[in-house]
Amino acid sequence: MQPQTINLPNYKLLGIEVNSFDLEGLLRIIGIFIYNKNRAIISSQNIHSIYIFHRNKFLQQLQSISIKRIDGMPIVYCGKILGYPLKRDNRITWVDLIRPLMREAANKNWKVFYLGADEVTVSIGVEVLRTDYKGLNITYANGFFNAKKESPENDAMLKKINAYMPDVLIVGMGMPRQEKWILENKEVLNATVIMTSGAAIEYVAGKVATPPRWMGRTGLEWLYRLTENPKRFWFRYLVEPWFVFWLFIKDCGKKYILRKEL
Repeated sequence: MQPQTINLPNYKLLGIEVNSFDLEGLLRIIGIFIYNKNRAIISSQNIHSIYIFHRNKFLQQLQSISIKRIDGMPIVYCGKILGYPLKRDNRITWVDLIRPLMREAANKNWKVFYLGADEVTVSIGVEVLRTDYKGLNITYANGFFNAKKESPENDAMLKKINAYMPDVLIVGMGMPRQEKWILENKEVLNATVIMTSGAAIEYVAGKVATPPRWMGRTGLEWLYRLTENPKRFWFRYLVEPWFVFWLFIKDCGKKYILRKEL
């Protein structure tokens, strides 16, 4: 599953690793893997994933076996301060990605499988995509099943996905459930590119309001989500960033010491 055929810039910061590419570059990367029939996992890195990563050693396996997409402007800002050549276009959210990816899939006849959300939401979202992108070959399953590795429900889900043989498998079951499921089942999944997506289909289905893109580009998308659903997001956006800020301070300290030694 390791993405060995594509060389990407890899930067270490905040105790994690990220790769840098823009939206066009990501679509090109996905296309290369599909064309060459090389399997890959594309995970996401944001403040929430960093917080979870440092508290769950199991998820640290993703560092070595996945392409790590930047999904948060704070990572870009921290990287730039630390001297990495990161820029705004290197941050790609699913709000920005879902439709270009579906357009590319329709044009190139890629088979897409979306796993996640409740039955009503995912069915509405997939139907919207089918309507908007004629010829899109996409199917789905809701994410409310027993995802334990040895459960009959999980076995049935794996058989359904493998029978479809998707070029792109999008797993949107929320962190860290989706990452854990991918890690436990990656060896038996008959899918070329596996991507984590969070609540991507909920935006398409209109179940969650889409933040204005200027807020995303300036790193204020979190504020929109917090005001829309404070009960769900208060800990993620008001507590977790302080932990990541401490990691950033430590990175700055290491950088200062290194410069002093030189």
